[in-house]
Amino acid sequence: MTEPTAAPAAPPSLESVLRHAWDAFHPGQPAPLGWLTHTTTQIQAYLRNHHSGPQPPPAIPESWTQLRRQMWQALREAVSEHDIDIDAANRVMEVVDLPLLPRRWQVRLTLTVLAELTAGTSDDAFDAAEAAIETALTGAEIEVRIEWNGNERDNADPGDLDPTDPWPGCPR
Repeated sequence: MTEPTAAPAAPPSLESVLRHAWDAFHPGQPAPLGWLTHTTTQIQAYLRNHHSGPQPPPAIPESWTQLRRQMWQALREAVSEHDIDIDAANRVMEVVDLPLLPRRWQVRLTLTVLAELTAGTSDDAFDAAEAAIETALTGAEIEVRIEWNGNERDNADPGDLDPTDPWPGCPR
């Protein structure tokens, strides 16, 4: 069950702020007749005449947008022609708040994969697990090259007999 939350307190009215200010500067003295009403009216009139509501941000001129586009394209071309290093170009892009140049990355991930499968030996178990992983990754929509290296074979713990696995010569 949720508890009702108290509504936030409304800000003090202009009249109460002025009354508090008068009392702070003139303790024990009553405000002159009409002072509170007159002062409140004058402040509100001033605010209406001299302060407009929040303005929308200024529109970015097309020339500024075009300059940014040309700058990005010029840096991309300079990088592609090896006139400037991509890291230097991206530092410039970052300073002027332009999107960074895209680059191709080769990512090497080391993952621990725990696969439970049936095999006769640990080598067969590793081979079956590697084949399953390769099948899963080659269906991905990105280019993946799997580099199997025997050094990466961490551990294969033998388990109990799998009574559901048929004789290898038996068709499944």
